[in-house]
Amino acid sequence: MTTFRHLLAALALGGALGAFPAAAATILKLATMAPDGSIWMQALADAKAEIETATAGDVKIKIYPGGIMGSEQDVLFKIKTGQLHGGGFLGYAIGVICPDVGALMFPMVFRNYDEVDRTLEKMRPFLDAAARPAGFETLGWTEVGFSYAYSVKPIPSLAALRATKVWGLDSPMLMDLLAAAGISSIPANVTDVLTALQTGLLETVFGPPTAAIAVQWHTKLRYYNAMRLTYAVGGVFLSTAAWNSVPAAHRETVRSSFDKHCRMLTPKVRQSDVEALDFMQAQGVQAMETTPETRAAFEQVAATALQKAKGTAFSAAAWDLLQQTLQEIRGP
Repeated sequence: MTTFRHLLAALALGGALGAFPAAAATILKLATMAPDGSIWMQALADAKAEIETATAGDVKIKIYPGGIMGSEQDVLFKIKTGQLHGGGFLGYAIGVICPDVGALMFPMVFRNYDEVDRTLEKMRPFLDAAARPAGFETLGWTEVGFSYAYSVKPIPSLAALRATKVWGLDSPMLMDLLAAAGISSIPANVTDVLTALQTGLLETVFGPPTAAIAVQWHTKLRYYNAMRLTYAVGGVFLSTAAWNSVPAAHRETVRSSFDKHCRMLTPKVRQSDVEALDFMQAQGVQAMETTPETRAAFEQVAATALQKAKGTAFSAAAWDLLQQTLQEIRGP
């Protein structure tokens, strides 16, 4: 009888435990325009694997690559409606989530990678805080890279650039620079640029070298100006609601894993850009070095464009912090 009672008790306990299933895993759905197999997508995949292992599956990451969830504008809408929780962004969304990062991406700001690295490190807390009013938590910043001007014609100066058919890309600050320089531009979607180069509708385009290779622009180009016009950053972000849904015990793991792999991605992007420029030159695209006079002319134009951007495209506080940091780096 005692054994029978013990068996009943065990069955009752088992039933009670069965009534309270293990807590469901937190699933975070992220989308990105980065193609599957790209170095950006690989960084996200590495962070995903690390997080799922470190949390023993309590936090799972689902990544939608290659724009299958639509444009970055579409992804932001899906985050707002709860269909997605965040993304790895390289373009439009960065300006929506954190407009103040635009100070770093203003034309002619940085001269080299050392300035980039030291400035971004100094400004990270400021930028992380600036993203929160838009409803996002920053998990990591990464590099998109320096953009150059490429053309079918030699473009050693502002005057030469004015004489070409210039792409009016979706970059408000670079467009402000062109406008301040008196350069008219022709709008075209990124997907239409190659055709426009083939037909002669466009002659000059802009972008990071790796991207220019990826979309085959180099096949129609003959020159590029070696002056670095703009610098661009990307990042991984979660909505505040999604971040709050992550168990507190796992939040540091999630943040640190994405941050680590974003940092590890930066040297890979730089190496990829070096290889892309080398490849272009091997394909007959000629590099045109920038004279001090040409750089000074572009910097003067940028100073004019700044009057419109500062306090509107990004806050005066962001610009002032950026300039203070650069002054500390460059010295007297």
